[in-house]
Parts: sequence; C-alpha cells; structure tokens
Amino acid sequence: RKADEGLATLSEDGRSPISLRQMAYVSGLSFGIISGVFSVINILADSAGPGTVGIHGDSPYYFITSAFLTMALVLLHTFWGVIFFDACERRRAGGLGLVVGGHLLVSGLTFLNPWYEASLGPILILTLCTGLWAFSTAGGSFHNVLKCLSCKQEPEGRVVLYSALQGPPEE
Repeated sequence: RKADEGLATLSEDGRSPISLRQMAYVSGLSFGIISGVFSVINILADSAGPGTVGIHGDSPYYFITSAFLTMALVLLHTFWGVIFFDACERRRAGGLGLVVGGHLLVSGLTFLNPWYEASLGPILILTLCTGLWAFSTAGGSFHNVLKCLSCKQEPEGRVVLYSALQGPPEE
C-alpha cells in the first residue's frame, strides 16, 4: 500500500498507474526471473567445472532436471506473488500460510535431488495446482478461457479475442 501511495504521488492525475493485480504479477515474475537467473548461473558453473556431471554414478539427467526445476520455480514465484498479494489485501492468513508452506515444501523437495523422479514430479504437480489457484485468484474462469479460445466473430467480420482474466469488453 505504501508503494501504491508513492506511485500515486508521482503520477500526473494522483492515481496509481498500476493496479494491485498488476503489481502482484510484476513483482512475482521479477522475483521468479531473478531466482531463475541465479539458478542457471549455478548450473553453468557446475558445467564448466572441474569434473563432469554424470561420471562416477551421478545422474546424467542433472542438466535437464535443473532446467525443469528452474522453469517451475520461475512460474511458482509468479503464482505465489499473485496469491500472496491477494491474501495480504483480503487479510487471509490461510493463503499466506499455504504460500509459505508451498515454498518450504518445494525447497525441501530439492534435497531429494539425486532421485529426480522423487522431487521433480511433485514440484511440477504443485506448480500446476498453484497456477490454477493463482488464475482463479486473479479472477480467471474456465468460461472466459473458452471465450478466449473460440475467437468469436463479430457482425463486421472482425475476430475478437477476449482476455481470459477480464472477459468480454463492455460496450
């Protein structure tokens, strides 16, 4: 809220130039990208090496698994940002607890990493479930997704694409 007040004082019309949902998405995505960059840098440092991953009994799937984990963490941070902002705004401690608990769960699952199927599968399932939760938190619905995918024709012959989060434009 303090950032929103600061943005409002800097704008010309006295209103915040960015909505709370946009701020949640941008901050979550930014944190996810930074997390992914650091993860990729660590993986590249391992590949440049001394030694080669996969020799002496190590898994040859280290790099592909690391890529999928990095992707999942970028997405999870984006989803967690949306859910966390909404939970703070609506004062829902359960949502905050589930975001923090999910973060701890994903971090803990990475300790199983020589057994990639034991960590990667649950993390990807958690990513999918958290993405659906963030989508519904942001106001998305299955009905709007179907409208978006249908490319509905208007009388003038124009193709209209609806946003899955906002629905049809108001006339």
